[in-house]
Amino acid sequence: MARQDFGQTLRTLRHYKGLTQEAISRELHISRQVYSHYENGRRTPDIATAIRIADFHQIPLQKLFKGLRPEDIPRPDERQKFVLLYDSLNPEDREAINIYMEHLRAKQNGTP
Repeated sequence: MARQDFGQTLRTLRHYKGLTQEAISRELHISRQVYSHYENGRRTPDIATAIRIADFHQIPLQKLFKGLRPEDIPRPDERQKFVLLYDSLNPEDREAINIYMEHLRAKQNGTP
C-alpha cells in the first residue's frame, strides 16, 4: 500500500476523533511537523511509532497500512472524547474547564 493510503488512514482517524495534528502529535511524543509528514505521505513512521499510533487509535497495526472500512473505526464513548479533547487543551483552557465543571457540580447539588 502506498504512503498516501497510510496518510489518508491517519487523517481519517484524526478527523473522526475531532483532534488536531498538534493534539495527536503531543500524545504520540513526536513533533507536529513529523505527524504532518505522515499524513501527507512524505514519511512513514518507524515500527515503534506505528505501534504507538495504532495503540492510540485502538486499531490493529495492520489496519494502519492496509486502510480502513467504516466498521474498523473505533467509536469513542463520550468520556473518551472528553478526555482526548481536554488533553489537547493548553493549561489555561484546562483550568477554565475545571472551574466550569465545579460550577456545574455546585449547581446540580443546589449549592451556589
